[in-house]
Amino acid sequence: MPLDPLSLHIAASLLALICGGILYLIPGKGNAWHRRFGILAAAGLLGTGVSGFFLRGLTGGWSFLHILSAVTVISVIGGLACLVAWRRTRNGVWLLRHYRAMSGAYSGLLVALGLRVLPMILGGDTRTWLIPGLIVLLIVTQTSVSLAERFYWRPRLTRRG
Repeated sequence: MPLDPLSLHIAASLLALICGGILYLIPGKGNAWHRRFGILAAAGLLGTGVSGFFLRGLTGGWSFLHILSAVTVISVIGGLACLVAWRRTRNGVWLLRHYRAMSGAYSGLLVALGLRVLPMILGGDTRTWLIPGLIVLLIVTQTSVSLAERFYWRPRLTRRG
C-alpha cells in the first residue's frame, strides 16, 4: 500500500515539531542527545518540505506554499552544511549560522501549524486568514527565536584552542 503525501507530510511534521521542541529544551548543545534529536528533527523537516511538493489541496495546483517547502529544504540543507563547516574549522560563526538556519526552518514549521490551526479556532476559511495569519505568526516566531538566541543560547564565536 503506497503512502499518500498528506500522511507523510503530517507524520514528518509531527516528528520535526516534537524533536525540535525537545532541542530547544535540552540545556546542553552539541551533546549526544542534541545530535540524536537534531538528526530526527532535520529528517522531519526535510520530509515535511519534500512531501509538501506533492500536496495540491489549497488551490488544486502549485501555490506560494510550495515556495515555503523549497525554503524549508534549502534552510535545513544549509544548516547542515554550516554544521559540517563548523566541525572542520571550529569557527563559531558557522555554529551561529547553523543555529539560525535550523531555528528558521523550525519557525516556519510553527508558522505552518499556526496557519492550519488558526482558522479552525477563530472560524473562517484558510484563505481568509492566510496573509494576516502569516504576518502575525512570522513576527511572533522570529521574535521568540531571537529572544531565545539572545538570552538562552549564546554560541562561542571564537576558535577553540
